[in-house]
Amino acid sequence: MTPEGVSCHYQKFAFTGGGVEALKKLEQLVPDATELISHARPSVVAMCCTGGSFAGGYGYDQMLIQKMKEKNGNVPTTTSSTSMIEAFNKLGIKKVSLAVPYLEEVAMAEKKFVEDHGIQVLNVKWLNLQDAIEIATVPKETVYSLASEVNEPESEAIFISCIALHTIEVIEKLEYDLQKPVISSNQATMWHLLRLANVNEKIEGYGQLLSRH
Repeated sequence: MTPEGVSCHYQKFAFTGGGVEALKKLEQLVPDATELISHARPSVVAMCCTGGSFAGGYGYDQMLIQKMKEKNGNVPTTTSSTSMIEAFNKLGIKKVSLAVPYLEEVAMAEKKFVEDHGIQVLNVKWLNLQDAIEIATVPKETVYSLASEVNEPESEAIFISCIALHTIEVIEKLEYDLQKPVISSNQATMWHLLRLANVNEKIEGYGQLLSRH
């Protein structure tokens, strides 16, 4: 998803999955991980965990961003849940359906997080998974089916949540079949990182968020 001249650098969290309380524990890992990745002198930084950045409710993502900025020299910083909301705002989305791999309690926490930002959630479907490796091995056919099933005629977009979930291969097919924007954690986070870094190329093949905005 990155144009020529853009490199990506990663620092993993020691995290294997869980419910809302387990996701909140990621907050303790953010400062050290941020300091380590700052050694690469990035132009922008993201916490790439959707659940871990909305688990504490409205404003939790902004608190995490401030913690990260304290460790990275105040460079532009985002999270996956922040990127989700920014993508909704950019596309003017006010009604959305959520397709998520999480446990029900995490799915409901995300629903509340989105609605607290003034966006109506018309439908939510979840796979009831909590293990990160299990989520990462969900077949793309299952991701496609989940997103298709959660769609409502009034939904202005579908959001497929979780960085660990492999969504990139199905976004364009879903947009074609459902005739509406399809946004995922992976795609939205990369889009927001690029735009925060003032990289404004329109990138084809990963949905209209990147190709038009």
